[in-house]
Amino acid sequence: MRRGQQLKVGLVLALPIIIYFFCFFVYPLFTLFQGAFTNGANVFTLDNFRSMLTDSILKIALVNTAYYFLGSVVVEFSVGFGIAVLLYNYTGRLKPIFRTAIFLPLMASPVVIGLMWLLILNTNYGPLDYFLSFFGVPPLDWLGSQALAMPSLIMANGWEYSPFVFLIIYAGLQTVPQQLYEAASVDGLTRLQTFRFITLPSIRPSIVVAFLLNAIGVLKGFDLVYVLTNGGPGYATYILSFYTYVVGFSFFETHYASALALLFLVIIGAFVFVMLKFTAVEEYLGLKRLKEE
Repeated sequence: MRRGQQLKVGLVLALPIIIYFFCFFVYPLFTLFQGAFTNGANVFTLDNFRSMLTDSILKIALVNTAYYFLGSVVVEFSVGFGIAVLLYNYTGRLKPIFRTAIFLPLMASPVVIGLMWLLILNTNYGPLDYFLSFFGVPPLDWLGSQALAMPSLIMANGWEYSPFVFLIIYAGLQTVPQQLYEAASVDGLTRLQTFRFITLPSIRPSIVVAFLLNAIGVLKGFDLVYVLTNGGPGYATYILSFYTYVVGFSFFETHYASALALLFLVIIGAFVFVMLKFTAVEEYLGLKRLKEE
């Protein structure tokens, strides 16, 4: 087959993914920029971005987003990492059952998980308040309190996505050669020294990838906020993604919502750039090799 014919065949085979890319990535991105830099009369303007400077709710949403991001990442990564290490070292017969139980939150719909946590955190008949009552703790308004609403969201989000971190870290632990542990045992290293000098360096690629993917997922969080608090009480759980939704679909200010979405895209892009700059995640994902080729 000639080269020209090979190119035609390749183009025909790649046509579905090219159409998909333009329909669901290029066109939406184009309309996003168009909406952000125009007004209701479709005239070019920067007023949407000037409005951000005086938008007090946006400032609250940005602070809440940082709070939600840092809290969720710390909870999800520490819990997922800790469970992965514990289960990897556990040798009992119940190991497959524990592993399956940990995966369950990943299989459920975020909306279903949100409804489940609505029941758990219910002040009148929620099991969490019932359990705490044995320790003399009075019923708490988990989702209606300014102080507790965001920690409650972080708790629910941590329960939902800690298994994702667990999955990546646990898979990384499986790749550590057993010969290294045997050599460490012969050399007289303690468990803590073995974990520090052998396990952690060996699973560093998994740690970086898990952190990056988990952090991006947290930044895009929306479903739990919508189901559990709807941004309340007041603006206590307004994060940037939810505020963009409210502006676009409740107030129908689509041009300003497009500008907010563009701001959100810039924040995620900046975070990914920093991660690519200061970690070797490109190498771990195989992107550096492809770039060199």
